[in-house]
Amino acid sequence: MNQTKRQVFILDKVKVNGEVTSKHLAEELNVSLMTINRDLKALAESGDVELVYGGAVYKKRDLSEYPMTIKSEVNAHGKKLIGEYCKQLVKPYSSIFIETGTTTFAVAQEIFRAENCTFYSNSLMVLSTLSKYEDISLFSVPGEYRELSQGFLGVQTIDYIKNFQFDLVFIGTEGITLDQGVTLPDEIDAYTKKAIIKQAKEVVLVADKSKFGIAHLYKINDVKDFDYIITDLPKDHESFKKMSQVTNIISVDE
Repeated sequence: MNQTKRQVFILDKVKVNGEVTSKHLAEELNVSLMTINRDLKALAESGDVELVYGGAVYKKRDLSEYPMTIKSEVNAHGKKLIGEYCKQLVKPYSSIFIETGTTTFAVAQEIFRAENCTFYSNSLMVLSTLSKYEDISLFSVPGEYRELSQGFLGVQTIDYIKNFQFDLVFIGTEGITLDQGVTLPDEIDAYTKKAIIKQAKEVVLVADKSKFGIAHLYKINDVKDFDYIITDLPKDHESFKKMSQVTNIISVDE
């Protein structure tokens, strides 16, 4: 990877994570610490990041509205563990709705072999992946396409799903706190998720640890309103301890 591509990669990383360390970047890109430090210095000089001891932080605070291609790189291992755990929540002959998001996408990649289940989704990524498997029933949910979500949202989506009562729904989020609840930065995305939740017998929120402690403008639900919250947030984290007192939150942290 040349210098320009490497710096673009580093900037994408710091945009989503909020911070990066020189050590981890050097290991991931298989280059020296000196090379990484030069890259970070160049990005700092351009005004995109701020150097701190051992790495750099992003100067902007709202990191949620970035393309899925960037988001999918964040905590990929944690999302995979969440997806693997969700397999045991799926019962045979269930109707399953998988919403937009990279964590819900990780769920789809793990549970598609569920016995005699019917899948519904408004996520282009989920639909594209599940369409490769011949032995499942898969239905595309209509709506207005939103590039940032890589999915179909809005009035058409809400009107369509009112005709169904799903056994199990997997929902993602951009922010979760005990006080502010489960929130999103986009109004249409939030209202679509709220409508889907209303049509579910059981709702599972999947949220990797990067979403905790963040609150956005539009609220989906309170933490206590979900049947399960599956996360890779460590059990000894203060947020996990507090939420475990009001809801069924499960950590897949190894």
